[in-house]
Amino acid sequence: MVPATETVLVVDDEQGILEALADLLREEGYRVLTASHGREALERMAEVKPDLVLTDWMMPVLDGPALIERILQDPTLRHIPVLGMSAVDVNGLKRLHPAMEFLQKPFDIRALMKLVRKSLDANTRVRGG
Repeated sequence: MVPATETVLVVDDEQGILEALADLLREEGYRVLTASHGREALERMAEVKPDLVLTDWMMPVLDGPALIERILQDPTLRHIPVLGMSAVDVNGLKRLHPAMEFLQKPFDIRALMKLVRKSLDANTRVRGG
């Protein structure tokens, strides 16, 4: 378990996936925020800056690509790593966004946890933590 000081924002319009991911991350010791679309995610980030954003790609209101664009445009958010999740072929998404990590839905829980940890550790090193 990790100390509950690391915060992960999970963004997905499918309530079942959102709740399952939140429960899983909490069991691993992370503090978890949730949002059902990109606009809600930005509202959450205005209140609390997460250490990592785990976002679905295709959502109503504000989708994954638009959310990422808004994060990158905001100097107070652009340092936050973002992991994308999608049911579409993530290999194509990786070619379009080579700096991002993607998980193909459905994904292996161990692979998810490994990628979450890797992203958080990399961000800590970049920020000098």
